[in-house]
Amino acid sequence: MNPTVQIRVLGRDYSLRSQGSEDQVRRVVEFVETKLAETASGRSVDTRDLTVLTLLNLAGQFLQLRDQGSQDGELDLRLQQLVESLERAIADNSSC
Repeated sequence: MNPTVQIRVLGRDYSLRSQGSEDQVRRVVEFVETKLAETASGRSVDTRDLTVLTLLNLAGQFLQLRDQGSQDGELDLRLQQLVESLERAIADNSSC
């Protein structure tokens, strides 16, 4: 069974069970609190609205990184194919 970690987000206490270590959970909480503070900076926002806006910002960043990662994967595949083509061409020319 995973140990329970006590955390506080937006002034509310939560008991979490996580497969990660307590240190990892604390890092996530710190990250979330930072993102909430960034979203709220200079605004008077209802807690629910703040949470939704922060989630939308994080989801947008996540999807952008995921899309970038898939583009990088395509680039890696094309680069690998190019390297293999060059290696075949070099091997073909070395037998001459």
